[in-house]
Amino acid sequence: MIKLLLNAAPSPIALPRHRFWARFASKNSIATALAVLKRIEDFLMSRTPVLTLIAAATAIALSSSAFAQNASRKPVVTSSTTPAAVSPFAPNATITESFDTVPGTPPCPTGWTCTNASAPLGTSNWFQGNSAVFSAQAGAATSYIGANFNNTAGSGTISNWLITPVVQFGAGSQLRFWSRVNTAPVDYADRLEIRASTGGTNTGGTATSTGDFSILLGTINPSLGTATGVCATPAGPPDAGGYPTEWCEYLLTNTQGIPATGSGRIAFRYFVTAGGPSGSASNFIGIDTFSFVEGGAGPVSAFTAVTPPGAITLTRALPASTSTSNLVFNVAGAPGVLTCTTSSPGYSVAPSPLNLVVGTPGTVTVTHTGTAVGSFAGVVTCTAAAGTGGPFVYNYTTNVTAAAAPIIPVPAMNTFGAIMLLSGLALFGAFAVRRFS
Repeated sequence: MIKLLLNAAPSPIALPRHRFWARFASKNSIATALAVLKRIEDFLMSRTPVLTLIAAATAIALSSSAFAQNASRKPVVTSSTTPAAVSPFAPNATITESFDTVPGTPPCPTGWTCTNASAPLGTSNWFQGNSAVFSAQAGAATSYIGANFNNTAGSGTISNWLITPVVQFGAGSQLRFWSRVNTAPVDYADRLEIRASTGGTNTGGTATSTGDFSILLGTINPSLGTATGVCATPAGPPDAGGYPTEWCEYLLTNTQGIPATGSGRIAFRYFVTAGGPSGSASNFIGIDTFSFVEGGAGPVSAFTAVTPPGAITLTRALPASTSTSNLVFNVAGAPGVLTCTTSSPGYSVAPSPLNLVVGTPGTVTVTHTGTAVGSFAGVVTCTAAAGTGGPFVYNYTTNVTAAAAPIIPVPAMNTFGAIMLLSGLALFGAFAVRRFS
């Protein structure tokens, strides 16, 4: 550490306080006040190098401290992998999370639960991805969620939980996500457990307890080794090897222990013993592109169109930018996915696909954005997997008209106003007769 000392022993301002202020109070003069300001200014100017260095050192210290909370331990070898443009969620996924934003204090995805039960507690929690360590699997460079060695202090046990919203378990349930650690060489081992709960979000309250999450679905790097993990293709459950240093997709199903009935939550547990800034393990992990397929207890029942198929007419008056119509669907028996599309110019459908939950109506919105005047025809077709209902075909007609010219209201006039107006017209008429006769 380099210490730079300027004016190491500055002399205080030579202001005889009592006599000076007594004099100022007695004279109460502007000149005296200006003299005070001048002496203060001279003092501050003489200390400018010191104050500037203090301010700069403080700013650097604060920024370094903030960066350290979401940084990796040395050595830092930044990955050059470019994120995918679109998150590759599981087909028919009913719950997805791309971690584009991780809001809040402490940071946590909206609707999720984040619980740091590390001992001793560190200075960081889950946080928005840090592209200076590595970029996201998909989306913007920071579009992932991370955790690091600062989850605990000194040398301690990291037990940091990332818990999903409630999901429906069933036959055919699938959990897909991507994860990785910092680029090789791996000097500090990391570990991630994937667990399930059929109850609440209680993690047990200690760094070694698991609370409601008694179902262990899989572990990435279970033995806390420093060997680089191998990513299986196609995706599958974690193996007994190390943690991959590039983004790797994992797939967990009922075979790994996801319950076939009921509901609950999935949890990611960043779990490292002898972790922390002074520990022999723990560095930096990332999780991205999470998706969960809720599965069903039996065959998916047929979809029902609450909005009957048929001709639907929309009316627009320009310059309105859009006109919309909603289509509503229900599904019974098990969750399912419905896809609505249109190839007609000027029409669009969103969302597509539509993830339907049993007992909850699903809505798609058809939007017309044409800007010309006239009558426009469109066709929307909604289909599902074979044998589950549909296709539902909707024929649209949109009548677009030009906006009517604005009507300028004439102010109401009382009797006095009418008299004044008529008088003015009479005087103007008399003047005109005299002027031109």
